[in-house]
Amino acid sequence: MKKLLLTALCLVSPLATAEPILKATTSWDEGAIAYPQGQAEITSIILRIEEGQEPPFHCHPVPTMGYMLKGKIRVDTKEGKSVELSAGDPLVEVMNTVHRGVALEGPAEIVVFYAGAEGVPVTVKPEDDPNGKYCKP
Repeated sequence: MKKLLLTALCLVSPLATAEPILKATTSWDEGAIAYPQGQAEITSIILRIEEGQEPPFHCHPVPTMGYMLKGKIRVDTKEGKSVELSAGDPLVEVMNTVHRGVALEGPAEIVVFYAGAEGVPVTVKPEDDPNGKYCKP
């Protein structure tokens, strides 16, 4: 009886929990999300931005999700849209839209996940894409 009770207790006790952090069908600016064709390739990085540093404008031709680990940033598009994020905030990054993130009030760290395809770059500078294949003009 003890064994049965212990087994039942183990089955109903949560050994792990899952807390959703993001589910989205558009990017933070309400833009469309589209997966590239080809063999799937997932890439992940930890991006560190120092306060006062001005990273170059760039775009992502693949779906990109970020989760703020530390600090606060403002993401600005060349079109004038912006969003501010703090530690614990998730976001789906804009696709094919030229933008950059600037750290506010100290350094920032973001874990970034790219849902790409083999041979497709995850980040492109507009000056490296003169024909607009990856970055919208």
